[in-house]
Amino acid sequence: MLKIKDNTFSGLLKGFCKRSLVVLLCATICTGAGIGFSGCKVIDSITSNFNVKSKKILSENELARIMANAINSDSKVSECYAKIPSSQLNDLSYSMFYEYCSILRKSSAEHGTADSFRILNAEDKAQYFRSIDTDAGFDLKTVSDYGDMDVIELCYSEDKDTSAPPVRFTISRDGENYSLAGTYITDSVNAYSYINHYFEMIDSDNVDGLEAIIKSSYDEDIYMNSVIYEKANYISKYYEMKVKTAPEDFELKLFTPTHISYVIPEVLSEAGDKIISKTVDLRLKKDGSYLLEDDIPASINEIRFSKNGGTRMRMGSTYSQSEIYRLLGTPIIESYENGVVILTYKGMTLRLEAENNGEQRWTSGRLSSVVLRNDEYYSLGEDIYIGMNISELLLIYPMFDKCDYTSSFKNGDGEFILSFRFDDYGNITRIRLGEKIN
Repeated sequence: MLKIKDNTFSGLLKGFCKRSLVVLLCATICTGAGIGFSGCKVIDSITSNFNVKSKKILSENELARIMANAINSDSKVSECYAKIPSSQLNDLSYSMFYEYCSILRKSSAEHGTADSFRILNAEDKAQYFRSIDTDAGFDLKTVSDYGDMDVIELCYSEDKDTSAPPVRFTISRDGENYSLAGTYITDSVNAYSYINHYFEMIDSDNVDGLEAIIKSSYDEDIYMNSVIYEKANYISKYYEMKVKTAPEDFELKLFTPTHISYVIPEVLSEAGDKIISKTVDLRLKKDGSYLLEDDIPASINEIRFSKNGGTRMRMGSTYSQSEIYRLLGTPIIESYENGVVILTYKGMTLRLEAENNGEQRWTSGRLSSVVLRNDEYYSLGEDIYIGMNISELLLIYPMFDKCDYTSSFKNGDGEFILSFRFDDYGNITRIRLGEKIN
């Protein structure tokens, strides 16, 4: 049963209860002049006293109550929609109204059955809107673009999960005139469909479909179609190998038109030694396209380097002076000081950690870093070379743009970091592969 409570427990109310009231959802309406809290009547339905034919203009509490009732019960959605005058629908179609209520109903079910609602005060509303617009860049749409709105939050006398996100929706206001936030609701449903389609394409291993979805997130010239496809392929494989939670168990943490956020509870860490969680966000751009924010580690396999396609030298391995000379030739400059060997070749510099034998010359050393500066002789890993364009690099390492073109690998002899430097045209001018220093 629904009740409307006056939290002050004093005073008589004319018409509907004040906005500061906590409004219980079972659909009690305080009508008639001079009816206070004790005079609220219990009725069976939140909308049973509304005359469909008259379509009288509804107050904010009445609109909120109708929305809340539609969220609570799937069987009442069409009835609730019919009670709203067309002037207060704000061009919101029934299908969008239905979908929106269905999405919120899933979130509400985590708490239980809502039996009241509250209208957020100005401070709480501002804080909520700030949380939605967190890290919103100049090209992203914000909540303020939807005009003046109040925020309604569902409440639960017996909350099954107080840690679950609050269930909230908005009502547009123009002075003392209220209506459903039609565009806000429609854009929310569209964004929700978009990000869930993303998850569906991953789950079905549909790389072509996934490529089409993520394309709007990569609009710079470096992202050729082939690069976006490799990204989609990489994402699909990552989810297959690392994500242990089924899509239907992803947790919706934020549901708005400009920002949707999901938490995936069980993901294998990059090292594969523990289970962690990860967040996937969707942001709405001002041009109407979407930006997907799904941080996926740019993991790389072990990388070795060679001269003219010869023997591949392994980072962390120990090489004698004669081996180095045989594989790479005699260096232009050679220095040895305090156990550190620096060998400079045309276009490349090596660093080795040598055993200090107390002599002025070195006999062997552990390879700790290599720096490439031209493409005349040397290459790394899968034919990474100086002069390679950034787009070509992304075909090999699709997620390198997400980590400032730096990543690392372990090979049993240490952890080594791969990093790049580019010219103004996006061509590689320097490659460094060096041991990570803790």
